[in-house]
Amino acid sequence: MATAAVPSAASGGGEVRLHWLDGKPAAPVGCAFGVPWPRGTLSRTVPLALHAADGAPVPVQSWPLAYWPDGSVKWTGHAVTSSATAETFKLTPGTPAAPAAPVTVRRSPREIVLSNGTVELKIATTGPTAVPSISRAGRVVARDGELVLRLQDQPDDDGGDARAPRREDWTGIVERAEVEQSGPVRAVVKLTGRYRRDHGRGPRAILPWTLRVYLGAGDSLRVVHSFRWDADENHDFVRGLGLRFSVPLTDEPHNRHVRFGTAAGGVWGEPVRVLTGLRRDPGSAVRKAQTDGTATPPVAQWGQQVRDGYQNLALWNDFTLFQESARHFAVWKRTTAAGSWLKHAGRGDRASGFGYVGGVGGGLGFGLRDFWQRAPRSLDIRGAATDTASVTLWSYSPLAPAMDLRTYDTVAHGLDLSYEDVQEGFATPQGMVRSTELRLWALATTPPRDTIAALSATLTAPPQLVTDPATYHAAGVFGRWSLPDRGTPARAALEDGIAREIGFYADQVDEREWYGFWHYGDVMHTYDADRHEWRYDVGGYAWDNAELGTDALLWYAYLRSGDPRTFRLAHAMTQHVSEVDTHHSGRFAGLGSRHAVVHWGDGAKEARVGESFTKRFSYYLTADELLGDLIRSSLQVDETLRTVDPLREVLPPQTKAPARVRIGPDWYALVSNWLTEWERTGDVRWRDRIVTGMKDIATFPAGLFTGEAGGAVGFDPATGHLVNLEKGDFDGGYNLSMAFLGEQILWETLDLVDVPEFRRTYLDFARYAQAPSAEKIARYGRDFNPGLFKTIYSRVTAWAGEQLGDASLRKRGWDQFTSDPAGKPWPPAERVTGSAVATPVTEIPTRTTTNPAGDFATFATNDFAQRNLATIALLAIAPEEAP
Repeated sequence: MATAAVPSAASGGGEVRLHWLDGKPAAPVGCAFGVPWPRGTLSRTVPLALHAADGAPVPVQSWPLAYWPDGSVKWTGHAVTSSATAETFKLTPGTPAAPAAPVTVRRSPREIVLSNGTVELKIATTGPTAVPSISRAGRVVARDGELVLRLQDQPDDDGGDARAPRREDWTGIVERAEVEQSGPVRAVVKLTGRYRRDHGRGPRAILPWTLRVYLGAGDSLRVVHSFRWDADENHDFVRGLGLRFSVPLTDEPHNRHVRFGTAAGGVWGEPVRVLTGLRRDPGSAVRKAQTDGTATPPVAQWGQQVRDGYQNLALWNDFTLFQESARHFAVWKRTTAAGSWLKHAGRGDRASGFGYVGGVGGGLGFGLRDFWQRAPRSLDIRGAATDTASVTLWSYSPLAPAMDLRTYDTVAHGLDLSYEDVQEGFATPQGMVRSTELRLWALATTPPRDTIAALSATLTAPPQLVTDPATYHAAGVFGRWSLPDRGTPARAALEDGIAREIGFYADQVDEREWYGFWHYGDVMHTYDADRHEWRYDVGGYAWDNAELGTDALLWYAYLRSGDPRTFRLAHAMTQHVSEVDTHHSGRFAGLGSRHAVVHWGDGAKEARVGESFTKRFSYYLTADELLGDLIRSSLQVDETLRTVDPLREVLPPQTKAPARVRIGPDWYALVSNWLTEWERTGDVRWRDRIVTGMKDIATFPAGLFTGEAGGAVGFDPATGHLVNLEKGDFDGGYNLSMAFLGEQILWETLDLVDVPEFRRTYLDFARYAQAPSAEKIARYGRDFNPGLFKTIYSRVTAWAGEQLGDASLRKRGWDQFTSDPAGKPWPPAERVTGSAVATPVTEIPTRTTTNPAGDFATFATNDFAQRNLATIALLAIAPEEAP
């Protein structure tokens, strides 16, 4: 793997080497990516240029993503197009190369027109048609692009109600259009709107949505659609959700073709009028053209019997590719709505999500990312034998059962036994988001089969430019983390454990089929060794919702290794947590839901689930605009805490402050939100909220040990002030103050803001959190038990030793970690039979562990995340004391 020189020039930056995550893509379609810069090395006024390894200039568009406190650039975002065809690149200060055909943007009151010299895209500023047309070289390839929603008023299984569900079709109405980037390498337009009933029936508008359209050089268009749930989950059941286009067709039916791709590189392809397999032979040249998708020879050159009777052959008008599960897809076709479907036209396990309809004179290629992972999905083509085909990319297929977002039961099952915290009115999907990425290709002709396989690969593993672990690490971003260290057998064993356990989870995602429209990206929380099954149906032991930093662990593991599989796991998890597990509007805006059987079903709505720290990895590495929106949405939580007290079930009401939070994890989560907005905008108001809280904590007599129930203090959302409620210090329950990346949030923040009194307060906490009784008595005059998790706080203890230059404290951190049963690596996975599924499954042999909560038997995602997060941090903080 290439290594990059660390930027050094104070005003100009240096050279950063880049490579493709999965190797050079077979069909470049361009991508966006982010690059970090050490503090003080890149001025915001310095342009950046991209070159291939051989020195050839590559057009690139750049913009700042984040700033250091001194005003220098911390992260830059970049976009390249299909012209980026080299295997490796160099990003340096300099004038960027201009594209041969710059992307241009023209705006009028009614539409926005994007053009790259070959493809022209018209986007509406208002109304029911979002994309009026897509043209290539002056020829309209697709038109009348609209967002479609199919809704029904009850679930398919209605519990005995004889009435069939009433279904309605809705259309996405554009209400606002905004040009976010205007070239020259890439243009981005953001549409926002809501769905309304077709034909204007009634005033109701639901599911606010965004549609970002990206155009760069080349044929490919990227589209990202997202919607926010604000409907009634008890009476609104989504039956279909998609994007539809009309595709003009002019070729003879035997020269019109339909193509679908598979994830393994296969292609299903047939013409509208099939001339192969007939009783009479049309000739080898005709048969080959039908297979290749090229123009057949003139009819006069066909075999006479076929020439005389071909117009009597069936015209296949309608086609469907239905991915019903992660394990099966089928291709259907029919001649007319009055006839039956042939549902055995094609079949396989995983389709790529690529489709095409058109002829030798051109057509529309289209696709959905994560097609089989987000099943049920489908691609529909209707009217392929007419002058105009209709193409619908269903991100949720109408062929599947209606989407049911209700919680799984109507009663609670108890926190003590099922680890389930159910509260009236809290198990709601209100404010949840789900997004879909689509690709569109305006193609000059029916693509060859190898081209379809290459385009399919861009959907199953979208090309992504990245740099190497040493460059990320040298930039000083994302707190304290280490590069791999295999210098001793013990350290090698720790590194092996990280790789083995991440590989285990990747295998479990596939083996247990943790896929689906709402599920993909999440993993399960705890294993049931008796059933040989994860506890999918047991309260808080079911879906993990990134509890205790699973997502952060995956990102740190990727940053250290550069492993593509780990990147894909981490990216999917961040997408899931930021969309499905976090409320972005409504009563719980900015809060997220704790782990549960249904992702949003738990009554513990937490700021730490929606916090920005763990979302920043993906945002800064991919420069994804939607994720940037969702990160900013978490700032709403400040006001939400006025009415949703995280300790409402534990402590009586208080009147000393407008709201109440725990210092950790609640206030730390707020700090991560403010820190992210400050570095993204440079607006010091967000920094000042951090400083205000830090100074307040420094005045508390018990510092970071303050507060009952794990650190309860008062909070004023208007000012950011914290108030000592004087209800208890030191003791009581188990302490979660650093459990959800709190230590990393504070380490990074302390490097960016200078509040000496808070640094002393944090250092005091870190020094005595795991100290023996004699040291606590000497410092505080009495002994106390803060109820700490040994593995979680081991890195805090080691940090105190680092800051104080105390080797014994650094070693204490390692000793706390290595003596914790939860800190022991899992043994290798085994194959076991007798499971709830038909085939043997992979599990890790049972290893009973105990922690202060006393409720984690066998192995859990908690152990996996915290053990390996501790390894990565301790190797950075106390390498000399490492075993």
